[in-house]
Amino acid sequence: METKKSQELEAFASLLTKATEFNMLKPYHNREDMYTAKLFFSDYNDLNLAVMDIIQVCMTALYSMEESGNDRKLASALTIADVLQIALDLMPMEEFQILDSCHQLHLKLKDLENENHK
Repeated sequence: METKKSQELEAFASLLTKATEFNMLKPYHNREDMYTAKLFFSDYNDLNLAVMDIIQVCMTALYSMEESGNDRKLASALTIADVLQIALDLMPMEEFQILDSCHQLHLKLKDLENENHK
C-alpha cells in the first residue's frame, strides 16, 4: 500500500515538474515570495468598464448585508456602498473615451515615426 502511494506521489511530482499550465503567475522583480498576474483589456474604456463592474458588484454585496439585522454592520455597509457610489459617479466616462482615441492616435503616430526611421 505504501509503495503504491509513493509511486503515485512520484508520478504526480513528475507531472507537476513538467506541467505547462502554471503560467499565470510570474515572479515579481526577483522576489521569491511575490508574483504578478496580468489582466488584459482591449482599451482604456474596457478597463474603465471593468473597474465600474467591480465597484457595482461590491455595492450589490454590501446592500445585500441589509438583511443581516445587525445595525452597526448595516451602517458600515451602507457607508461603504455610498462611498462606492460616489466613486462610480466620479468615473469620467467621456474622458475615458477621449483617452482611448488619444491612445489610438499615439499608436498610429508611433508607427509612422518607426516607418520614417527605417
